[in-house]
Amino acid sequence: MAQSRRNQYNYGNTAEKYHEYRLRMEQPLSEVDPVIRKNQQRAKHMNLPYVLFLCVAFLAVSVSAIMMIRAQENLKESVNNVSKLENKYVTMKADNDATYDRIINSVDPLEVKRIATEELGMHYAAEGQIITYTGELDDYVRQYQDIR
Repeated sequence: MAQSRRNQYNYGNTAEKYHEYRLRMEQPLSEVDPVIRKNQQRAKHMNLPYVLFLCVAFLAVSVSAIMMIRAQENLKESVNNVSKLENKYVTMKADNDATYDRIINSVDPLEVKRIATEELGMHYAAEGQIITYTGELDDYVRQYQDIR
C-alpha cells in the first residue's frame, strides 16, 4: 500500500480531495440534470425559424458586401475619370497658353500704332476728352477679368 501511495498524484494538500475529484470524474453522464440535458438537446438541433433567420442574415450581409464592392469600383472609376480630365485640362491649358503667347508675340505695337494713325486716321485724345472716374464709398465696380 505504501508503494501505491507514492505513485499517486495528490491534487491539493490532502488525499481526500483527490478521491472526491476521482469520484466526480467516474460518474456516468446519465446522471446529468434533466433540465441541462433538455437544453443541450435543444441547442444541438436547429429549428426552422433559426435557419430562416440565418439565411436572411447571410443574404443581408452578402447584399451589403456586393453593394460595397460596387461602390468601391464606382469610386475607383470616378477617380480615374477625374485624373484623366485633370490631365486633359493641363494639356489644353498649356496649349492655350502657348497659343496666346504666340499671338501676343506676333503683334508689333509700333505697327498697330502706325496703322491706326496713318491708315485709319485715329489720333490721341485731347485734354478735354479724358474723364477720370472717382468712385464713392457706396458705389462698387465689378471686374470680371484682369486689365492689362
